[in-house]
Amino acid sequence: MKKKRLLTDRSGQLHEDLENELAKTLQEEIDAEIMQSMLRDCGWHEVVISRRHKPEKDIVEQWVKGNVKDGFWTHGPTWLFKNSKEANWFALRWL
Repeated sequence: MKKKRLLTDRSGQLHEDLENELAKTLQEEIDAEIMQSMLRDCGWHEVVISRRHKPEKDIVEQWVKGNVKDGFWTHGPTWLFKNSKEANWFALRWL
């Protein structure tokens, strides 16, 4: 029985799929960094949830949607809030 190669098949499609997925991930990270920078420059307030303390994202999002009225943006562990009081409430609740 022959072992399959993990990185390519005969057509190279798997290798191409991996490259496309990595390119997509890299683009998302670049876009997120640009957005974070723009929002901070506009006066939004940043809160980063520690990797050690990582609550379920769905639970955090549900809390944010129910408690934040002025606007928020998130990517990974980073949350930005338009209102400083809401950012403080978020930090008190989730940090």
